[in-house]
Amino acid sequence: MRILLTRPINDSHRIERQLGQSKVDVYIDPLMQIKSLNVLKNDPLDCQALVFTSANGVRVYCKETQKCPLPIYVVGDNTRVAALKAGLKTVISADGDVKKLCATIILKLNPYDGPLLYLTGKHVAGTLKKDLEDANFQVNHQKIYTAVAAQKISISTKNLLKQRAIDYIPFYSPRSARIFRQLIEAEGINNLLSEASALCISHEVRKEILSLGWKSILTAKEPTQNSIFELINIKL
Repeated sequence: MRILLTRPINDSHRIERQLGQSKVDVYIDPLMQIKSLNVLKNDPLDCQALVFTSANGVRVYCKETQKCPLPIYVVGDNTRVAALKAGLKTVISADGDVKKLCATIILKLNPYDGPLLYLTGKHVAGTLKKDLEDANFQVNHQKIYTAVAAQKISISTKNLLKQRAIDYIPFYSPRSARIFRQLIEAEGINNLLSEASALCISHEVRKEILSLGWKSILTAKEPTQNSIFELINIKL
């Protein structure tokens, strides 16, 4: 089995390590590069908790500020691991689902105990901020990094596609799927995907790549990484 990972480089290497016990050949061609915006404004100590929906947000935050004693609420285990490795202490994970993250925060925190500091990238999917505000929380949303889109598919990836040497390409967000589609269409190599299958974390992601000439498109039952790889009988 041959898999092409297109997540930012740190995320792709992490997934590669997780796949190490499986009989999988892994190739990496990041579609985005993470860059700090250097604009962290809110003092975390003015808030009752920090909220992250990506490991990249945790990494950028921990590079820009001192470690925070406040509780940290994160979307899933990958973000939890990044937070613990960065030295953050009280980390509560919602098992990879933004809706579960919202429900967990509402269950465990009181909106009248202070605002939440929600730290994300420039491009944010989902409605977490609105959903929390609907539950009477004050949410200070700070965009602290951006994911800069790649300008082209690498030569090595194009060669792998020409050789029909890629079986699966997982996609984790509508934006990454859209970038991939745009680059493939710009290169005029749609026909090279006829032996590759897309693994989509959601139906929104699936919609972005429907026009490409895949062998098949598989969609995860739940919006988690584990659910993506369960599509091809891999347990991470």
